[in-house]
Amino acid sequence: MSPLRIGLTCHSSVGGSGVIASELGLALAERGHQVHFICAHAPPRLLDSRAVTLHEVTSPTHALLPHGDFTLALASRLAEVSRRHALQVLHVHYALPMATSALLARELLGPQAPRLVTTVHGTDVLQVGLEPTFKPLVRLSLQRSDAVTAPSRFLAEAAQQGLSLEGPPVEVIGNFVDTERFAPGPRAPTALFAQPPLKVITHSSNFRALKRVDDVVRLFSRVRQRGLDCGLVLIGDGPERPAVERLIAELGLTRWVRLLGEQREVAPLLRGSDVFVLPSEVESFGLAALEAMSCGVPVVATATGGLPEVLVDGVTGFLHPVGDVEAMADSTCRLLQDASLHHRVAAAARARAVSTWQRGPRVDAYLALYERLLGAS
Repeated sequence: MSPLRIGLTCHSSVGGSGVIASELGLALAERGHQVHFICAHAPPRLLDSRAVTLHEVTSPTHALLPHGDFTLALASRLAEVSRRHALQVLHVHYALPMATSALLARELLGPQAPRLVTTVHGTDVLQVGLEPTFKPLVRLSLQRSDAVTAPSRFLAEAAQQGLSLEGPPVEVIGNFVDTERFAPGPRAPTALFAQPPLKVITHSSNFRALKRVDDVVRLFSRVRQRGLDCGLVLIGDGPERPAVERLIAELGLTRWVRLLGEQREVAPLLRGSDVFVLPSEVESFGLAALEAMSCGVPVVATATGGLPEVLVDGVTGFLHPVGDVEAMADSTCRLLQDASLHHRVAAAARARAVSTWQRGPRVDAYLALYERLLGAS
């Protein structure tokens, strides 16, 4: 395969879509392809990387646009970079504003426009995409893309049906994990505590309401009430953090909880965990759970969205209904108290990550998609 010239666009904040876009771009560069990221600034996992080229997007202000307009600025930058570097493919992650900006860029470029691939990741379809104000724009952006992909069957069907998409179906190309970086190893998080607990429960998210971080805290409280010596590590930040901090204080758990905020490198923290908890209201895939599994950490999560496609209930972890804190606490206690069960589930979690969610096959799938679109142009 001849080297391709590929443009990638994603949100620059911590989150699954930015992680996958970054890891994909780095993998493509490793294979000799020319990769250009067009973003507000470098996503966390691209920091210090010289394997790809970063083109930052600035939003100039004006009396009529006092806060700038990222959608328009991104469209202009996409067109500029595409023209200057003769990009063959634009692969944008998230419908709004990424795919919308890419459509505007293609209008600017005319016949020389690159092929457009849009990967939806969750809220762009499940929340923003269903808002009456934005739904027509999201639908148009996906309809006009040359291909649309989703990381799970659940999200592909939600996009296809919820937005009444016509034409080729949304393709499923699952997320992936770097199983060499996210691998079992020495414990670390216990050093975060003045008196290291015997066991550690971990959660990682963007602290939005749908992540139900308060359920994590209530679950942890129930586990400690049963006499288990354990600590809780919360990774991430977001709008629900103040409420979570208040709940921790109200339940008298401050001594045993560590809120670490956003972390560039989460693998060492996951390696030191005994159980990873993800009680989300909905997950389009559950990348945080997959990264924990790859580190050999059993996962207790909700049976919602794409999570049942990632976890095997009773084998690589345990799945429960949304909001069933008591059941999730029961499963967590079982894993913390039964060494044989924990060892078996941890080994199965690692094995599934290695056998099913490796990076290489997913990169192959994206490259095959690019080649197919270029061959049809």
